[in-house]
Amino acid sequence: MTIITFTGGGLAAALNATLYGVISTAQKKGYRILGGIEGWKSLLNDGKVIDLTDTNLDTLRLHGGTFLRSSRTNPFKEDNGIEQLKKRIEELDIDAIVAIGGDDTLGAAYGVSEQLDIPVIGLPKTVDNDLAGTYWTPGFPTTASKIISITKQAKEDAAYALKRVFLVETIGMKAGWIPAASCLADPDLIVVPEKEVKLDSLLEAIESKYKQNGEYATVVIAEEVRFDKDVSGVSDNQNDKFREKSRQNFISISLREKIKKELGIYAQCIIPRNYLQTGAPIKIDQEYAIKLGKYAVELLEKGESGKMCCISRPDELKKEFSVDSISLEKVTGKENHRVLDNSLFDFESFQVTEKMREYVSSFIEVDDVNQEYKNLQKQIIEI
Repeated sequence: MTIITFTGGGLAAALNATLYGVISTAQKKGYRILGGIEGWKSLLNDGKVIDLTDTNLDTLRLHGGTFLRSSRTNPFKEDNGIEQLKKRIEELDIDAIVAIGGDDTLGAAYGVSEQLDIPVIGLPKTVDNDLAGTYWTPGFPTTASKIISITKQAKEDAAYALKRVFLVETIGMKAGWIPAASCLADPDLIVVPEKEVKLDSLLEAIESKYKQNGEYATVVIAEEVRFDKDVSGVSDNQNDKFREKSRQNFISISLREKIKKELGIYAQCIIPRNYLQTGAPIKIDQEYAIKLGKYAVELLEKGESGKMCCISRPDELKKEFSVDSISLEKVTGKENHRVLDNSLFDFESFQVTEKMREYVSSFIEVDDVNQEYKNLQKQIIEI
Protein backbone atom coordinates (compact mmCIF):
# COMPACT_ATOMS: atom_id res chain seq x y z
CA MET A 1 0.00 0.00 0.00
CA THR A 2 1.17 3.52 -0.83
CA ILE A 3 0.03 6.23 1.59
CA ILE A 4 0.45 9.98 1.16
CA THR A 5 0.27 12.24 4.20
CA PHE A 6 0.41 16.03 4.45
CA THR A 7 -0.46 19.02 6.64
CA GLY A 8 -2.78 21.88 5.74
CA GLY A 9 -3.90 25.14 7.30
CA GLY A 10 -2.35 26.99 10.22
CA LEU A 11 0.62 26.14 12.38
CA ALA A 12 0.47 23.92 15.47
CA ALA A 13 3.19 22.53 17.72
CA ALA A 14 2.03 18.91 17.34
CA LEU A 15 2.13 18.67 13.54
CA ASN A 16 5.53 17.01 13.26
CA ALA A 17 4.64 14.60 16.06
CA THR A 18 1.47 13.62 14.19
CA LEU A 19 3.47 13.13 11.00
CA TYR A 20 5.95 11.00 12.93
CA GLY A 21 3.10 8.78 14.11
CA VAL A 22 1.84 8.27 10.56
CA ILE A 23 5.19 7.86 8.83
CA SER A 24 6.93 5.64 11.40
CA THR A 25 3.91 3.32 11.61
CA ALA A 26 3.68 3.03 7.83
CA GLN A 27 7.40 2.26 7.67
CA LYS A 28 7.14 -0.45 10.33
CA LYS A 29 4.29 -2.10 8.45
CA GLY A 30 6.28 -2.13 5.21
CA TYR A 31 4.14 0.41 3.36
CA ARG A 32 5.38 3.01 0.89
CA ILE A 33 4.87 6.42 2.51
CA LEU A 34 4.92 9.73 0.64
CA GLY A 35 4.98 13.24 2.09
CA GLY A 36 2.88 15.85 0.34
CA ILE A 37 4.51 19.28 0.42
CA GLU A 38 2.19 22.19 1.30
CA GLY A 39 -1.01 20.27 2.00
CA TRP A 40 -3.58 19.60 -0.71
CA LYS A 41 -1.40 21.61 -3.08
CA SER A 42 0.86 18.54 -3.31
CA LEU A 43 -1.86 16.65 -5.19
CA LEU A 44 -2.52 19.33 -7.80
CA ASN A 45 -0.77 19.50 -11.17
CA ASP A 46 2.36 21.32 -10.01
CA GLY A 47 2.43 19.73 -6.56
CA LYS A 48 5.57 18.39 -4.93
CA VAL A 49 5.93 15.05 -3.16
CA ILE A 50 8.81 13.35 -1.32
CA ASP A 51 9.25 9.61 -0.77
CA LEU A 52 9.83 9.03 2.96
CA THR A 53 9.72 5.23 2.94
CA ASP A 54 13.37 4.80 3.89
CA THR A 55 13.92 8.10 5.73
CA ASN A 56 14.85 8.05 9.43
CA LEU A 57 12.62 10.62 11.11
CA ASP A 58 13.18 9.88 14.81
CA THR A 59 14.04 13.53 15.48
CA LEU A 60 10.73 14.70 14.01
CA ARG A 61 8.61 14.27 17.14
CA LEU A 62 10.86 16.61 19.12
CA HIS A 63 10.22 19.62 16.89
CA GLY A 64 7.25 21.92 16.47
CA GLY A 65 5.91 23.04 13.12
CA THR A 66 5.66 20.84 10.05
CA PHE A 67 8.66 19.77 8.00
CA LEU A 68 6.33 19.21 5.01
CA ARG A 69 5.22 22.87 5.16
CA SER A 70 1.60 23.91 4.79
CA SER A 71 -0.81 25.93 2.69
CA ARG A 72 -4.47 26.87 2.62
CA THR A 73 -5.07 25.27 -0.78
CA ASN A 74 -8.63 24.07 -1.32
CA PRO A 75 -8.82 21.51 -4.17
CA PHE A 76 -12.55 22.21 -4.55
CA LYS A 77 -11.86 25.86 -5.38
CA GLU A 78 -9.17 25.17 -7.98
CA ASP A 79 -10.01 24.91 -11.67
CA ASN A 80 -10.61 21.21 -12.35
CA GLY A 81 -9.27 20.53 -8.85
CA ILE A 82 -10.84 17.09 -8.47
CA GLU A 83 -9.63 16.04 -11.92
CA GLN A 84 -6.14 17.20 -10.97
CA LEU A 85 -6.32 15.10 -7.79
CA LYS A 86 -7.41 12.00 -9.71
CA LYS A 87 -4.60 12.42 -12.20
CA ARG A 88 -1.89 12.90 -9.55
CA ILE A 89 -3.16 9.99 -7.44
CA GLU A 90 -2.92 7.73 -10.48
CA GLU A 91 0.50 9.07 -11.49
CA LEU A 92 1.93 8.49 -8.01
CA ASP A 93 0.15 5.15 -7.58
CA ILE A 94 -1.37 6.32 -4.27
CA ASP A 95 -3.69 3.92 -2.44
CA ALA A 96 -4.70 6.06 0.55
CA ILE A 97 -4.59 9.61 1.94
CA VAL A 98 -3.96 10.80 5.50
CA ALA A 99 -4.80 14.51 5.72
CA ILE A 100 -3.75 16.44 8.82
CA GLY A 101 -5.46 19.74 9.57
CA GLY A 102 -8.38 21.68 10.94
CA ASP A 103 -11.93 22.16 9.74
CA ASP A 104 -10.95 23.36 6.27
CA THR A 105 -8.38 20.67 5.48
CA LEU A 106 -10.61 17.95 6.89
CA GLY A 107 -13.65 19.34 5.09
CA ALA A 108 -11.76 18.85 1.85
CA ALA A 109 -10.76 15.36 3.05
CA TYR A 110 -14.41 14.49 3.56
CA GLY A 111 -15.26 15.78 0.08
CA VAL A 112 -12.48 13.72 -1.50
CA SER A 113 -13.55 10.60 0.40
CA GLU A 114 -17.06 11.06 -1.00
CA GLN A 115 -16.12 11.86 -4.60
CA LEU A 116 -13.06 9.73 -5.30
CA ASP A 117 -12.61 6.00 -4.96
CA ILE A 118 -9.73 6.19 -2.48
CA PRO A 119 -9.58 5.68 1.30
CA VAL A 120 -9.13 8.94 3.23
CA ILE A 121 -8.42 9.33 6.95
CA GLY A 122 -8.32 12.72 8.66
CA LEU A 123 -6.18 13.71 11.63
CA PRO A 124 -7.17 16.72 13.76
CA LYS A 125 -4.91 19.69 14.19
CA THR A 126 -5.73 23.21 15.28
CA VAL A 127 -4.61 25.38 18.17
CA ASP A 128 -8.09 26.93 18.04
CA ASN A 129 -9.53 23.69 19.53
CA ASP A 130 -12.76 24.26 17.60
CA LEU A 131 -13.08 20.85 15.91
CA ALA A 132 -16.01 18.76 17.09
CA GLY A 133 -15.64 15.11 17.97
CA THR A 134 -12.33 15.21 19.85
CA TYR A 135 -11.66 16.05 23.50
CA TRP A 136 -8.89 18.38 22.42
CA THR A 137 -7.13 19.03 19.13
CA PRO A 138 -3.37 18.38 18.83
CA GLY A 139 -1.55 21.68 19.18
CA PHE A 140 -4.05 23.17 21.63
CA PRO A 141 -2.43 21.84 24.84
CA THR A 142 0.90 23.44 23.91
CA THR A 143 -0.73 26.75 22.97
CA ALA A 144 -2.83 26.68 26.14
CA SER A 145 0.31 26.08 28.20
CA LYS A 146 1.99 29.08 26.59
CA ILE A 147 -0.89 31.50 27.08
CA ILE A 148 -1.14 30.41 30.71
CA SER A 149 2.56 31.13 31.23
CA ILE A 150 2.42 34.52 29.47
CA THR A 151 -0.68 35.59 31.40
CA LYS A 152 0.78 34.49 34.72
CA GLN A 153 3.95 36.50 34.13
CA ALA A 154 2.02 39.54 32.92
CA LYS A 155 -0.17 39.49 36.01
CA GLU A 156 2.34 38.65 38.73
CA ASP A 157 5.26 40.67 37.40
CA ALA A 158 4.54 43.41 34.85
CA ALA A 159 1.03 44.57 35.73
CA TYR A 160 1.70 44.58 39.47
CA ALA A 161 5.12 46.24 39.33
CA LEU A 162 4.16 48.98 36.87
CA LYS A 163 0.60 49.67 38.13
CA ARG A 164 -0.92 49.13 34.70
CA VAL A 165 -3.62 47.27 32.87
CA PHE A 166 -2.00 44.61 30.74
CA LEU A 167 -3.94 43.29 27.75
CA VAL A 168 -2.83 39.87 26.53
CA GLU A 169 -4.15 39.25 23.02
CA THR A 170 -4.60 35.70 21.79
CA ILE A 171 -5.24 33.99 18.49
CA GLY A 172 -8.06 31.47 18.11
CA MET A 173 -10.36 32.66 15.30
CA LYS A 174 -14.07 32.63 16.22
CA ALA A 175 -13.67 30.29 19.20
CA GLY A 176 -12.58 31.38 22.68
CA TRP A 177 -10.78 28.22 23.82
CA ILE A 178 -7.30 29.80 23.90
CA PRO A 179 -8.19 32.88 25.97
CA ALA A 180 -10.39 30.71 28.19
CA ALA A 181 -7.44 28.37 28.84
CA SER A 182 -5.63 31.30 30.49
CA CYS A 183 -8.02 30.78 33.43
CA LEU A 184 -5.33 28.64 35.09
CA ALA A 185 -3.27 31.84 35.42
CA ASP A 186 -6.24 33.65 37.02
CA PRO A 187 -6.41 36.79 34.85
CA ASP A 188 -8.87 39.38 36.09
CA LEU A 189 -11.01 39.28 32.96
CA ILE A 190 -11.24 37.11 29.84
CA VAL A 191 -12.88 38.40 26.66
CA VAL A 192 -13.94 35.80 24.09
CA PRO A 193 -15.31 36.15 20.53
CA GLU A 194 -18.48 34.05 20.78
CA LYS A 195 -20.73 37.05 21.55
CA GLU A 196 -20.57 40.76 20.79
CA VAL A 197 -19.05 42.64 23.73
CA LYS A 198 -20.54 45.79 25.22
CA LEU A 199 -17.63 48.20 25.51
CA ASP A 200 -19.06 50.13 28.45
CA SER A 201 -19.57 46.93 30.45
CA LEU A 202 -16.00 45.81 29.83
CA LEU A 203 -14.52 49.21 30.72
CA GLU A 204 -16.52 49.23 33.94
CA ALA A 205 -15.25 45.75 34.81
CA ILE A 206 -11.64 46.72 34.05
CA GLU A 207 -11.84 49.83 36.24
CA SER A 208 -13.38 47.82 39.07
CA LYS A 209 -10.70 45.11 38.95
CA TYR A 210 -7.93 47.72 38.68
CA LYS A 211 -9.06 49.46 41.87
CA GLN A 212 -9.87 46.23 43.69
CA ASN A 213 -6.39 44.77 43.00
CA GLY A 214 -4.49 47.85 44.13
CA GLU A 215 -4.03 49.64 40.80
CA TYR A 216 -3.24 46.83 38.38
CA ALA A 217 -5.19 44.37 36.26
CA THR A 218 -4.70 41.75 33.57
CA VAL A 219 -7.14 41.13 30.74
CA VAL A 220 -6.89 38.31 28.18
CA ILE A 221 -8.71 39.08 24.93
CA ALA A 222 -9.23 37.12 21.71
CA GLU A 223 -8.16 38.93 18.55
CA GLU A 224 -11.53 38.23 16.85
CA VAL A 225 -13.66 39.88 19.55
CA ARG A 226 -16.32 42.21 18.14
CA PHE A 227 -17.48 45.23 20.15
CA ASP A 228 -20.79 47.08 19.98
CA LYS A 229 -18.95 50.34 19.31
CA ASP A 230 -15.67 52.26 18.95
CA VAL A 231 -13.14 49.38 19.23
CA SER A 232 -11.96 47.32 16.27
CA GLY A 233 -8.89 45.51 15.00
CA VAL A 234 -6.96 45.52 11.73
CA SER A 235 -7.93 43.30 8.81
CA ASP A 236 -5.47 40.57 7.90
CA ASN A 237 -6.08 39.48 4.32
CA GLN A 238 -4.40 36.10 3.90
CA ASN A 239 -4.23 34.04 0.72
CA ASP A 240 -7.01 31.78 1.95
CA LYS A 241 -8.99 29.60 -0.47
CA PHE A 242 -11.29 28.42 2.31
CA ARG A 243 -12.56 31.73 3.70
CA GLU A 244 -13.90 34.83 2.02
CA LYS A 245 -13.87 37.11 5.07
CA SER A 246 -10.60 38.54 6.35
CA ARG A 247 -9.36 37.97 9.88
CA GLN A 248 -8.94 40.61 12.55
CA ASN A 249 -5.70 41.35 14.41
CA PHE A 250 -4.50 43.79 17.07
CA ILE A 251 -7.85 44.42 18.76
CA SER A 252 -5.97 45.01 22.03
CA ILE A 253 -4.29 48.14 20.65
CA SER A 254 -7.65 49.76 19.95
CA LEU A 255 -8.95 48.72 23.38
CA ARG A 256 -5.80 50.02 25.06
CA GLU A 257 -6.45 53.51 23.67
CA LYS A 258 -10.03 53.41 24.94
CA ILE A 259 -8.85 52.45 28.43
CA LYS A 260 -6.43 55.38 28.46
CA LYS A 261 -9.01 57.84 27.16
CA GLU A 262 -12.11 56.74 29.08
CA LEU A 263 -10.56 55.53 32.35
CA GLY A 264 -7.37 57.56 32.52
CA ILE A 265 -5.43 54.36 33.26
CA TYR A 266 -2.22 53.47 31.49
CA ALA A 267 -2.53 50.21 29.59
CA GLN A 268 -0.12 48.09 27.59
CA CYS A 269 -0.47 45.16 25.18
CA ILE A 270 1.23 41.81 24.88
CA ILE A 271 0.56 40.26 21.46
CA PRO A 272 2.33 36.88 21.14
CA ARG A 273 0.38 35.87 18.00
CA ASN A 274 2.20 33.10 16.06
CA TYR A 275 4.57 32.43 18.96
CA LEU A 276 1.63 30.58 20.52
CA GLN A 277 1.71 28.10 17.62
CA THR A 278 5.44 27.47 17.56
CA GLY A 279 8.02 25.45 19.46
CA ALA A 280 8.18 21.84 20.57
CA PRO A 281 4.93 20.29 21.82
CA ILE A 282 4.49 19.64 25.51
CA LYS A 283 4.59 15.99 26.57
CA ILE A 284 0.87 15.16 26.45
CA ASP A 285 0.46 16.98 23.13
CA GLN A 286 3.32 15.02 21.57
CA GLU A 287 2.20 11.69 23.04
CA TYR A 288 -1.35 11.80 21.72
CA ALA A 289 -0.39 13.33 18.37
CA ILE A 290 1.85 10.31 17.77
CA LYS A 291 -0.91 7.92 18.90
CA LEU A 292 -3.38 9.53 16.52
CA GLY A 293 -0.93 9.25 13.62
CA LYS A 294 -0.36 5.59 14.37
CA TYR A 295 -4.09 4.93 14.61
CA ALA A 296 -4.71 6.52 11.20
CA VAL A 297 -2.51 3.90 9.52
CA GLU A 298 -4.20 1.13 11.52
CA LEU A 299 -7.61 2.31 10.29
CA LEU A 300 -6.42 2.23 6.69
CA GLU A 301 -5.11 -1.27 7.28
CA LYS A 302 -8.64 -2.28 8.35
CA GLY A 303 -10.12 -0.79 5.18
CA GLU A 304 -11.67 2.26 6.88
CA SER A 305 -12.27 5.60 5.12
CA GLY A 306 -14.04 8.90 5.76
CA LYS A 307 -13.03 8.87 9.43
CA MET A 308 -11.17 11.31 11.69
CA CYS A 309 -9.03 9.94 14.49
CA CYS A 310 -9.90 11.62 17.79
CA ILE A 311 -9.08 11.82 21.49
CA SER A 312 -11.71 10.84 24.04
CA ARG A 313 -12.02 10.92 27.82
CA PRO A 314 -14.03 7.80 28.74
CA ASP A 315 -14.38 8.67 32.43
CA GLU A 316 -14.91 12.32 33.38
CA LEU A 317 -13.67 11.56 36.89
CA LYS A 318 -10.26 10.40 35.66
CA LYS A 319 -7.53 12.24 33.80
CA GLU A 320 -7.15 9.40 31.33
CA PHE A 321 -7.60 9.55 27.57
CA SER A 322 -7.89 7.18 24.65
CA VAL A 323 -7.75 7.26 20.85
CA ASP A 324 -10.87 6.60 18.80
CA SER A 325 -12.44 7.62 15.48
CA ILE A 326 -15.50 9.51 14.25
CA SER A 327 -17.03 10.15 10.83
CA LEU A 328 -15.53 13.16 9.03
CA GLU A 329 -19.07 14.18 8.14
CA LYS A 330 -19.81 14.81 11.83
CA VAL A 331 -16.83 17.09 12.48
CA THR A 332 -16.61 19.37 9.43
CA GLY A 333 -18.69 22.35 8.38
CA LYS A 334 -19.94 25.42 10.25
CA GLU A 335 -22.76 23.50 11.90
CA ASN A 336 -20.17 21.39 13.74
CA HIS A 337 -17.96 24.31 14.78
CA ARG A 338 -17.18 23.92 18.51
CA VAL A 339 -17.30 27.14 20.53
CA LEU A 340 -17.77 28.18 24.15
CA ASP A 341 -21.30 28.13 25.54
CA ASN A 342 -22.85 29.21 28.84
CA SER A 343 -21.80 25.99 30.55
CA LEU A 344 -18.15 26.91 29.96
CA PHE A 345 -18.14 30.70 30.08
CA ASP A 346 -19.99 33.47 31.93
CA PHE A 347 -20.31 36.17 29.27
CA GLU A 348 -21.59 38.75 31.77
CA SER A 349 -18.68 38.54 34.23
CA PHE A 350 -15.98 37.81 31.62
CA GLN A 351 -14.95 34.64 33.46
CA VAL A 352 -14.87 30.90 32.81
CA THR A 353 -17.05 28.48 34.73
CA GLU A 354 -15.74 25.71 36.95
CA LYS A 355 -16.52 23.25 34.17
CA MET A 356 -14.11 25.06 31.85
CA ARG A 357 -11.43 25.26 34.52
CA GLU A 358 -11.72 21.51 35.12
CA TYR A 359 -11.54 20.83 31.38
CA VAL A 360 -8.26 22.70 30.95
CA SER A 361 -6.73 21.30 34.14
CA SER A 362 -7.52 17.75 32.99
CA PHE A 363 -4.57 17.89 30.58
CA ILE A 364 -2.58 20.98 31.61
CA GLU A 365 -0.60 21.24 34.83
CA VAL A 366 0.61 24.57 36.17
CA ASP A 367 2.98 25.49 38.96
CA ASP A 368 1.33 26.41 42.22
CA VAL A 369 1.20 30.11 42.96
CA ASN A 370 3.86 31.18 45.43
CA GLN A 371 1.53 32.30 48.20
CA GLU A 372 4.38 33.74 50.25
CA TYR A 373 5.26 36.11 47.39
CA LYS A 374 1.61 37.03 46.85
CA ASN A 375 1.32 37.90 50.53
CA LEU A 376 4.36 40.15 50.17
CA GLN A 377 2.74 41.92 47.21
CA LYS A 378 -0.42 42.39 49.26
CA GLN A 379 1.59 44.01 52.05
CA ILE A 380 3.04 46.53 49.60
CA ILE A 381 -0.39 47.34 48.13
CA GLU A 382 -1.81 48.04 51.59
CA ILE A 383 0.93 50.49 52.59
